[in-house]
Amino acid sequence: MEPASLATGIVALAGLFNNAIDCFEYVQLGRSFGKNFQTSLLKLDSARLRLSRWGEAVGLSGDLSDVRSLQQTLRSAQDVAKADAILGQVLDLFADAEGVSVKFKSRAKPGDQSLLVYDSRTELEPVTASLHERMRELSLKRQSRTGLRQKAKWAMYEEKQFRRLIEDITELVDNLVELFPAAQASQRRLCEVEVSEIGAEESLPVLKEIVANQDRYLEAAVSKALESRKGGSPNVVFSGNNNSGFQSAINYGTINSRWGAGAK
Repeated sequence: MEPASLATGIVALAGLFNNAIDCFEYVQLGRSFGKNFQTSLLKLDSARLRLSRWGEAVGLSGDLSDVRSLQQTLRSAQDVAKADAILGQVLDLFADAEGVSVKFKSRAKPGDQSLLVYDSRTELEPVTASLHERMRELSLKRQSRTGLRQKAKWAMYEEKQFRRLIEDITELVDNLVELFPAAQASQRRLCEVEVSEIGAEESLPVLKEIVANQDRYLEAAVSKALESRKGGSPNVVFSGNNNSGFQSAINYGTINSRWGAGAK
């Protein structure tokens, strides 16, 4: 593929990436989810966060004006085409799920209680609400455009269908991650940033449980942060003369330092 054609392919891929991130925004969960509503919502958030992280790592988020720089990351036209197809499958999954939702509603009787949905703005416990909002913000800011498409929300009413959707999305994002191995180190670093921005100590154990078997990079970053907090203080390295310089770490406890000539 010629450079101009590759550039066109990358711009098209960015459009698909944006649309895929948008899809998560319009999903609601039915009352039939019961006590699993909050966990299920966070799993949906986690799937979007992981996809958004991949997009940022390969250069599809933010300003796309520097296509030449993107071509250094997405240098294979064949891989760009494969990523295009995978993102298309993500969109198809949501379209299929929405189709099932429409059929479910069409068969229900007027006033059927099974059509009631949860409101994530008012019905989440504080820790869940905080996690939901932070993951949502992190995901949406990675898009290469501002504002969401205008689209009506729709609901998933059956947990079995929802679990299958999450499993299928996880598998497709696995494929995207494996397709661009050079971007995997960047994704691991982004996970550490995500953990730092999520921050709240009570949120991390919940997040670790949510991402288990769904996002191994984020699970590792959360485990590392929890271990650091358990230990009281991280491993801190100071650089510079006379024990002065910059601290490179996230402090979760107390940092004990010995200064001056007496330090061993």
